[in-house]
Amino acid sequence: MQRIILVVLLFVSSTLNAQIKRNADITSNELLYHISFLASDSLKGRQPGTVQDKVAAKYIRDEFREYGLTLLGKKGYQFFSFKNFNPEFEKKTNLMINGEKFEFGRDFSAPTVNGSDSLCAEAIFVGKGDETSYQNVKVRRKWAVIYYPNDQKYEYLNAKLLEVAKNQGAAGIIIVSNDTLSKYIDVDFRNIPNLPLFILSPDASAKLLKPIGLCSDIAKKIKESSISSQPLGVSVCGKVAKLYNPIETQNVVAMLPGSDPKYANEYIVIGAHYDHLGMGEMGGSRNPGQLAVHNGADDNASGVVAMLEIAQKLASEQKKIKRSIVFVAFGAEEKGLIGSQRFVDSTLIPVESIKAMINLDMVGRLRNRELEVHGSKTSFEADSILNALNSDSLFNLKLVPDGFGPSDHASFYSKNIPVFFIHTGLHEDYHTPYDDVALLNINGMQNVSDYTYRLALELATMQKPLTFTKSSTRSISSSRSPKIKVKLGIMPDVSGTSDEGLKVIGVTEGKPAEIAGIQVGDLIIAINQKSIKNIYDYTEALSALEPGTKATVKVIRDKNEMEFTVEL
Repeated sequence: MQRIILVVLLFVSSTLNAQIKRNADITSNELLYHISFLASDSLKGRQPGTVQDKVAAKYIRDEFREYGLTLLGKKGYQFFSFKNFNPEFEKKTNLMINGEKFEFGRDFSAPTVNGSDSLCAEAIFVGKGDETSYQNVKVRRKWAVIYYPNDQKYEYLNAKLLEVAKNQGAAGIIIVSNDTLSKYIDVDFRNIPNLPLFILSPDASAKLLKPIGLCSDIAKKIKESSISSQPLGVSVCGKVAKLYNPIETQNVVAMLPGSDPKYANEYIVIGAHYDHLGMGEMGGSRNPGQLAVHNGADDNASGVVAMLEIAQKLASEQKKIKRSIVFVAFGAEEKGLIGSQRFVDSTLIPVESIKAMINLDMVGRLRNRELEVHGSKTSFEADSILNALNSDSLFNLKLVPDGFGPSDHASFYSKNIPVFFIHTGLHEDYHTPYDDVALLNINGMQNVSDYTYRLALELATMQKPLTFTKSSTRSISSSRSPKIKVKLGIMPDVSGTSDEGLKVIGVTEGKPAEIAGIQVGDLIIAINQKSIKNIYDYTEALSALEPGTKATVKVIRDKNEMEFTVEL
């Protein structure tokens, strides 16, 4: 069935490519034509790894070929794979003790990478789980139950105990404690044995250990070495599902060779991600309970079709293009900038020869002529170039210094490449099923595309390339960054255009912020007396909050300072 759907969609895609009336200039008609297909219901939100993902990629590849561009990679594709979180993980991970079903999250957690086979077996208590704990018991093909003392210090789970249990023949491992381990124990996934592994809450631990006493007494006896390893007389059935599913997708890559031999081996990259959230079933949706096509018209079919129109126009003017221009439709951006990372780490073109990168992401909702360009301080020349190109004051330019940000340009900036992130701003339809073609400002898209074309032309023809500069050391990516356990239910403005507070550009109905009285347009300036100037301060403040508590949120509304109590 999937193969039939693919054949039909590919035929429709090819037919559409043939029907379009082409114009070398950037036109609103062509923008609308392209985006009406890429953001159509038939492509079901362009989820990476799906049939529709492949159809979208082929449509873009065929357009590149139609413009006469040189296809790079394998006939225009750069294939790659990645692991995606399995949305069924919690549902398919289960634990039963003597027939009583335990609840994921409340009663247990289950660290894993590849999942494991299910196991129904006897549970053997092995005390603190060192090698001496196994002298008088047999755990082969059984559960090894390890009591894990914790002094409420944030630490990694001792991987040696897991390895000892595996070497003793245990077929599964259960960690019990009188402490709430999930708050203090992290797991190094590189050291997890391929066995079912469960970490129980204090209440669940007490139920499992009941046959041999109270948790508090057991903890005391372990410290005194006065309790021996022994069978619990309990049957445990558990299964840990796969945490990740393998996904195969692709970037689409083509090049307009530079006409000047002196500059042809220098590259300008123009990119836009073409993937989106599918039906919202794999996460990322701001309406998680609504299974519906997330068309992603603005995010980011708008950036893709702008790139296509720019590529067509530049291809028609190749003789005056000095540097080579590489066009990339990135896959799997919504999964964490994966496509752009794979591109800069590849050898398709020498990354050290990339002189600048232009990223088009969400350029379809121009309002009040406000156009954001991020990366204005990633080169000495950027500010003056951007302002000169806007000498007719067509846009109210909002120049943002940072080269980092939640889109594909960040992958290039991390390689010391000057970047320009073109963006018309977030809106309440972002990552919802309501991001549709009907809500786009097509004429605004044409203006943004024209401006970006002129920027690309300047970068490709200027005598000297841009001079890279570090714009900021701020970055939100860290594997050990504080965990955020609460949500206010707002959409913050992450553009970085202001350091005077964090603007609320969306409020979710029924969530803590809306219930407390926070509104769209409010400027958050403090949470629990901690000053909030930007998204970085906001993220740090949220990480300090616990579910079930209250927080004071101070905002500015209509020039008046107001304070709200939010119940989390």
